[in-house]
Amino acid sequence: MDNKTKTLNYLINLSFFLYFLVLLTERILSVVLSIVNGINLYDTGFHAFVYTTTFVSIGIFFLFLISRCGENIKALFKMKNEPRYRDLIIAAGILLVSGMVHTEYTISYLQFVSYAFWIAGIVLEVVLHMSYSNDRPLSWLSLAYVIAFSMAIPVMYQSNIEQRVAFHILEALSTLSLVMTFTYLVRRIFKGRDDAFLLPPVLLVVVLDVILIALRWNEEINYFVLVFVSITLLLFIAGTIYKIITRRNKDN
Repeated sequence: MDNKTKTLNYLINLSFFLYFLVLLTERILSVVLSIVNGINLYDTGFHAFVYTTTFVSIGIFFLFLISRCGENIKALFKMKNEPRYRDLIIAAGILLVSGMVHTEYTISYLQFVSYAFWIAGIVLEVVLHMSYSNDRPLSWLSLAYVIAFSMAIPVMYQSNIEQRVAFHILEALSTLSLVMTFTYLVRRIFKGRDDAFLLPPVLLVVVLDVILIALRWNEEINYFVLVFVSITLLLFIAGTIYKIITRRNKDN
């Protein structure tokens, strides 16, 4: 392994742990501020779900990190150790669940900083992958698509619409399923796959986002998710067209 590869691997590994540190700090601060300011964490079904989800997500994350990510922790202190990304990506996905439920006193800018560290790690992995990529444009398109996909995952917010119980159940299922799908797509990138343009993930995110946005349309339009699910769909179409053109050129 040359020095450039060692350095990039170290920076990728570090980016994951910075993501862990910042998001954990934000989640803990959110819970502490909620308690200090007299919020009853279990006064409603919504509060009970989001705080329980936060606690469970963090608990499982720590258990998984300790039991499966020891080599990655060692790699933080010894650059010669090569990180094992599969378990690190799973750990990141587990912790991400806690960040996708809106508790009282959520600190949004800290969450964005934490996600930026994870995205930076994914970008660096693509840069590392470029040396042996079979199709560099497809790799960059896949990267952009996966980043847009992550932004299209709806954060679970409390709603007061008439069908709010059914809405919150669908919202929770959507968040969990899309976090798992995003984690899978990130794992695909780290396995050196150039192509992230699979049909089931894009169908899942578009259908779920459209339903959730439509249900809350009269209460509040989630423009952030609306914009990014549109970008996700456009990038999927662009990537698919690029693959078709490339395949035809090869056949000719």
